[in-house]
Amino acid sequence: MKQKIKIAIVEDNTTARLNLRSNLLSMGEFDIASYTNGKELRNGLRTMNFDVVVIDFHLGQNKNGVEWIQYLTEAKLIKPSTGIVFLTSDRLPQTISQILDIHPDILIIKPYTIKTLHTSMNHYLSIRSKIKPALEYLDNEQPEKALKFVDDSLQGSLSKRARADFIKLKGRLLISEQRYTDAVALYRNILERSSNVLWAHWGLIKSEFLSGQWRHCQNMLDSLISDQLTKDKAYEWMACVEIGKENYDLAEKILDNIKENDLTIPATKLKVLAYKMQGRSEEAIKLLEKKRQSNFTVKERFDEYTIELARYHLQLAENSVMNERAPKLHAAKCLIGNASRSILDNQTQHQRDFMLALASLLEGDKQKAERIILDKTVGDAKNAKLTTMVDAIKVWFGLGKEDKAREVWNEVDRKLSAKDDQIDQILAGSLMLETEKSLGLSEEKAKRVNDQGMVLYLGNQLNDAIELFYKARQLDSSVPAFTLNLLQCLSDIKKAEYKDQKTLVLVDELKDKRLSESNKKRYNLIRKKINEFPEAYRMSDYEEHMSEDVA
Repeated sequence: MKQKIKIAIVEDNTTARLNLRSNLLSMGEFDIASYTNGKELRNGLRTMNFDVVVIDFHLGQNKNGVEWIQYLTEAKLIKPSTGIVFLTSDRLPQTISQILDIHPDILIIKPYTIKTLHTSMNHYLSIRSKIKPALEYLDNEQPEKALKFVDDSLQGSLSKRARADFIKLKGRLLISEQRYTDAVALYRNILERSSNVLWAHWGLIKSEFLSGQWRHCQNMLDSLISDQLTKDKAYEWMACVEIGKENYDLAEKILDNIKENDLTIPATKLKVLAYKMQGRSEEAIKLLEKKRQSNFTVKERFDEYTIELARYHLQLAENSVMNERAPKLHAAKCLIGNASRSILDNQTQHQRDFMLALASLLEGDKQKAERIILDKTVGDAKNAKLTTMVDAIKVWFGLGKEDKAREVWNEVDRKLSAKDDQIDQILAGSLMLETEKSLGLSEEKAKRVNDQGMVLYLGNQLNDAIELFYKARQLDSSVPAFTLNLLQCLSDIKKAEYKDQKTLVLVDELKDKRLSESNKKRYNLIRKKINEFPEAYRMSDYEEHMSEDVA
């Protein structure tokens, strides 16, 4: 007997929910469960897996549909194989761009006709049956097998529309497998044939960003800023790039183009980071407080802003001397208590407990910190949010439980490298870098990642090695060998830049550094190679700043 497709409908309007259910049932025999908000869906997902989630963007006085899909995906309650169908009557650019950014399988604009719904759903379900083996591989954490299935299918006979869906899935898989160069080539190929494929634009931007080609990324974003549909999301991306380059004042100015009321939670976090890195804590606190109060009726969003504000007060306390910490810690603990009155899931409970334990450590009360996390395991920390994992590292190091701290520390590295969300990657990466430096771990980490980079380099995996050499330099720029290794990699693959590092600037920087005889010889060979192909490394916006002997 053929198994029925299980569909979850999430719609806060009763009439719309009933009509949608009726319209879907008229298409065939489905198992349909209906929910009014994301919280109900979360509870439903704990007892049942759905093949498709059909969700409205606006869900009354709750987090919106995009926020819930992101949360449930991160919590692993929504499987990789789950189809996502979005409904919205809102045509505002910030709404559409938020939906498109999470790559739904279908987007339907209200009011829709029954024919539109049936056509869209029938096409998706038809494609779903064709790609089912790939989806099963993804659910079993075998993305390489999913990718092989997609490649094999693309070699066969597919309709034009089906081929486009398979290519779209292939792009996502290439990014998840960190094959960014291949993803860039795929998306460019699509856009060369049709420049108006919006998902390919976002895919290319993401691939360029994650592959370290930030200037290419910026060039694409410039063209999307003029489009009302994509401008706010483009500004978020541009701010990410500038924060990555440590241009915090410019990142702030870019985000000023988004109205304060329209700042998403991730965009707000970016702006807070930009303020923080400029030493403007009062403005950071003021923004978080305003966003918190403006979302007072949306419980989940109010709690998230509350936790962010508490975390900011904790960070201020960490950077203060002991006798000046009390007011900041008091504010942090009050906010944590305020946000955790209705805790319903383990992830939030772990977040609260590790934050409170960190506050106790900062007060100098190790016994209280120990009591708070007495029953916490490494597994609890590993399955938590990245920010909670960083808190756990600080707490366990502070309590002398180095083995636990290091185990979580290594897991953060793995999770960070697998992150395909650019804002998460920038925010968590910045927090982790700051933590490693404050705990005195940066030198040790720099040597370790540099050694890992050398293994990849010697194995001719240059595109992977370059990221590790970049990290080593980020962690400890005082060691010339780390910079030299990054430069070696850039010259070997003839790249003018990687993220915020420009090849010719590194050449100039190393010119006056004290190098060992072997490294000096290597440096001179690199310079010679660069001078043989100057056009590959020259950048017009930087060229005038180069010293004559490098040009």
